[in-house]
Amino acid sequence: MEYRRLKFFVAVAEELHFTRAAARLRIAQPNLSQEIRRLEREIGVELFVRTKRSVALTPAGHTFLQQVRAALDATTDAVRAAQRASRGEIGRLRLGFVSTAAHGVIPKAIARFRGAYPDVELLLTELNSDEGLEALRAGQLDLCLLLPPRSVDPALNIEPVWFEPLVAVLPPRHQLAKRQRIALQHLKSESWVLWRREIASRLYDEVIGACAAAGFEPRVAQRVRRATTAVSLVASGIGVTLLPMTVARLGIGGTIYRRLRSPGASVPVAFAWRQDQTAPALANLMAVVRDSSSRRGAGT
Repeated sequence: MEYRRLKFFVAVAEELHFTRAAARLRIAQPNLSQEIRRLEREIGVELFVRTKRSVALTPAGHTFLQQVRAALDATTDAVRAAQRASRGEIGRLRLGFVSTAAHGVIPKAIARFRGAYPDVELLLTELNSDEGLEALRAGQLDLCLLLPPRSVDPALNIEPVWFEPLVAVLPPRHQLAKRQRIALQHLKSESWVLWRREIASRLYDEVIGACAAAGFEPRVAQRVRRATTAVSLVASGIGVTLLPMTVARLGIGGTIYRRLRSPGASVPVAFAWRQDQTAPALANLMAVVRDSSSRRGAGT
């Protein structure tokens, strides 16, 4: 059944006059009459009672009009929904993120995205970078903000968004606390609190690499699973560590945070998503996060 014939039928049913309906539809009146006849033959019932002076709906025509209006409305809604989906205005996105992003860009970016795209359902999951990569590969996430691996996975796209400087985390009343910036080699003789490499491999490798560039290998006193635990142990005097500046800005545990003298160390925070991911809403979310990171003042 042709969509246009249904629209022709509704026009005649509302006008109850073929000439007026034809003018409304901008077609010739004889053509409109022929289309209505074809529709009646197709469904096997008469829809109109026609006389030389009037046109009226049959009982079947009244019933058909109600159903056709509902079908046309549903079709219009479906077209609009498809158009909105193509623009990324509706849908669902599953976003994963590491704590470095959670304490900096993510809160403002999510607020802005929800304000701009209120009909996109956003499901959030905080995890570490390696967990995020596995979730992407398993199809459990659409996008993840993480510290990217050094090795390239051909199934994933990786796009750095900003670089997070690493800062030294020192116990209270540490001898270097009076300095605004410290050289990393000054921490050579310290005990260190580091997380397990399987929890945050990129951050671990960057710290080890920065220490190696400064001429030493950190003497690890304690290994932990979370940055907050590392801060707490540093505050208790067990050792020192390096953490992304975003975490340092939280001022957890009364510890001392100091920037490193040049050359400083940093870790990239990047988007990761599957090569086969094509959801239009994804591009909108990524654009909002990029803009939020730029406004925050992080280098891209």
